[in-house]
Amino acid sequence: MVFGHLLQAIAVIGFGALLGGRLAACCHIPRVTGYLLVGLLTGPSFAELLGIFPLLPLPALLELRYLSDLALGLILMNIGALVQLDHLRRWRNRILVFSASEIGLTFILVALATSAVNLFILHQAIGDLSITQTSLHFGLFLGIIAVATAPAATLMVIRECEADGPVTEVVLTLVGFNNLVSVLGFTILAHFLVLPNADFGALLFRMFGPIVLGGIMGLALSMWAQRLELASEHKVLLIGGVAALIALCRALQCDFLLASLIFGLVLANSTPTWHRLSASLHQVDYLLYIAFFVIAGANLHIETLTHIGLLGVVYVIARTLGKWLGATFGARWGGFGEREKAFVGLTLLAQAGMAIGLAASLAHHWPVGGKLLETVVLGSVVIFELFGPLAVRQGLVRAGEVPILSLLQKRAPLGTIEGLHNVVHHFRQSLGLPAGHKMRDPGDILVRHIMRQNVETVRAGMPFNELLKFISHSRYDRFPVVDEQGHFLGMIDYTEIRNLLFEPTLAPLVVAGDLVTAAQTSLNPDQPLRSALKILQQHRNISYFPVVDADDPTMLRGILSQNDVLAAFRNLADQTE
Repeated sequence: MVFGHLLQAIAVIGFGALLGGRLAACCHIPRVTGYLLVGLLTGPSFAELLGIFPLLPLPALLELRYLSDLALGLILMNIGALVQLDHLRRWRNRILVFSASEIGLTFILVALATSAVNLFILHQAIGDLSITQTSLHFGLFLGIIAVATAPAATLMVIRECEADGPVTEVVLTLVGFNNLVSVLGFTILAHFLVLPNADFGALLFRMFGPIVLGGIMGLALSMWAQRLELASEHKVLLIGGVAALIALCRALQCDFLLASLIFGLVLANSTPTWHRLSASLHQVDYLLYIAFFVIAGANLHIETLTHIGLLGVVYVIARTLGKWLGATFGARWGGFGEREKAFVGLTLLAQAGMAIGLAASLAHHWPVGGKLLETVVLGSVVIFELFGPLAVRQGLVRAGEVPILSLLQKRAPLGTIEGLHNVVHHFRQSLGLPAGHKMRDPGDILVRHIMRQNVETVRAGMPFNELLKFISHSRYDRFPVVDEQGHFLGMIDYTEIRNLLFEPTLAPLVVAGDLVTAAQTSLNPDQPLRSALKILQQHRNISYFPVVDADDPTMLRGILSQNDVLAAFRNLADQTE
């Protein structure tokens, strides 16, 4: 009977994800939200509410939890891998200030708000604790759980939207810091507040055991990876490595999420072949992630929304304000740009698996009070998991790091009638009776639909040594230069910098503005891709082109890469063939 439930569950996950993802795209919301809604509507919680039999029954969900663990481990590995040490060196203590502000303000607001609600309004006392002690426990535990950010939803939205840029890099780094601090902080609080009889060695193991295990596994696989050449071997190595790490953590009773995060961080920063490993994994991991989100939606307890009460409402409001205000002040104090100040907070609202795991651990070790807090967290997760991905995409789109074309392409390329026509047409070709087919011209797309709006620029007065540090952490080989008023002056090519390296005596006298050359190959946002492609073909040695305002060439609007243009032609050709 269990196998029947499993087959039914796999079918529901597959077809439900197709339908939910398509409907989500039509409604202009992230596909992640569609997957979660499919799971919620087919899971036990919603079925119990309607008094019907669930399409994803509880026995099947229990069997599929190992698949969810594997997917979540891979997601945490990817989040850890995106915390690049060269980025941290580039940001130096600025990213630590940013993270400390966001984490600290979220913790303080949630802790103070929830403590005050219980102390002055609810007056709940748990077990032998007084009202004041209970309020302190509630505030500290809910505050540290509120710090956690859903890595899965955040990463999936970034991949779906093809987001890329400085805001995206900051967001992924902050997500890693959030979950690291949340797990370690929760472990310390649990030890002193609900496990006072546990020895200090147990605390050290719960804190550093996952870090050591993840680090050792990362170093071991980084050496093994250099002996592998095939993409299929890369897939097996990463999936097998995460599965082995999870199994080891389960056996030793330590947190596999933290171990997976450290595993990805160590592996990506210790092996020169990480980009090949990551590219190979991306060919297959999306299926696991889809299954994870449908299963996560099925495990959401919609009935907890009616049980979270005033404490839960305050938790949701305080956490939202903490993330938003903490990111705003953190970006300001850390010296980041206006886009980071305005939009990073939105991208950190999603919350799911990590928070659920911490709440479940609290309920296990502190049944009398932990059960109540678990209900609060589960109810809030329903809200943050459904609306969090929307906030992530909104923040990235408004930050200018999502190509418009990646949003437009989410619509179904064919209607039902046109799809039927293509089926008949292809069948006729198979019988040797080919028919004509008119294909849309991708060249009609405008440059503004492909370009990246959020561009890292170089100030004309930047000293040469600072310029070298800047480009050492950049993915580009050409760099737009602006004056103090933000007016676009031109581009610096890497070859100009390389030539100056052979004249070390001149380096202290040179600033970025001295190396600027006029951008003879600039594009404008309303230029058709067809004409832009001709310019790109004439300059095959140039990877990135500035996009300037058609009426005011001193206004830099974005940057266009050769790869993005070619990918747009290829994707649209695949859809219309």
